[in-house]
Amino acid sequence: MKIRAALAFLLISSAMLTVGGLFKLLHWPTANIQLLLGALVHVVALLALAVHVARGGGMKELIER
Repeated sequence: MKIRAALAFLLISSAMLTVGGLFKLLHWPTANIQLLLGALVHVVALLALAVHVARGGGMKELIER
C-alpha cells in the first residue's frame, strides 16, 4: 500500500469513527457498523505505515511526502 493511500485511509477512517460516534450518541441506526468499519480501516492503515517505517523507510521520509 502506498503512503498516500494509507494516509488517505487514516483520514477517512477518522471521519467514519467521528460520524459513528455521533450516530451512537444520537441512537441512530448503523452506528455500530460505522464504528466497526472505521476501526478496521484505521488499524489496516496504521499497520501499513508501521510496515513502511520498519522496512527502513523512516519517519523522515514519511513526513516529507
